[in-house]
Amino acid sequence: MINTQPINLAQAQATIEPPAPPVELTEVQKEGKSLFNTNCASCHKLYKKAVGPALAGVADKYEREWLYKWIKNSAALIASGNAQAVAVYNEYGQANMNAFPQLSNEDIDKILEYTSVPKS
Repeated sequence: MINTQPINLAQAQATIEPPAPPVELTEVQKEGKSLFNTNCASCHKLYKKAVGPALAGVADKYEREWLYKWIKNSAALIASGNAQAVAVYNEYGQANMNAFPQLSNEDIDKILEYTSVPKS
């Protein structure tokens, strides 16, 4: 049986949950976002694969010391035979990642803080 009763638009809208408010970034996360946009965003997105992998939650997937080495010079890490580095390199069609030796561990920590922000 088809319901032929008119729909009360105001009631229908009242039952829809409002969207979650945007996540408020900390100062460190704001700095990380700026560093991400400057150094990472041309090849990476947070929530979808681009030239490189999506980076949301990357700090939970890899050890911090490994990430420092990978970000600063992935080619050297691959050349060293590091199994994890070789696997990532092969997974992404052996695309070379730019080296970022100018980033300090503190800079990388800020980027990782930004990539750990929950999706809103």
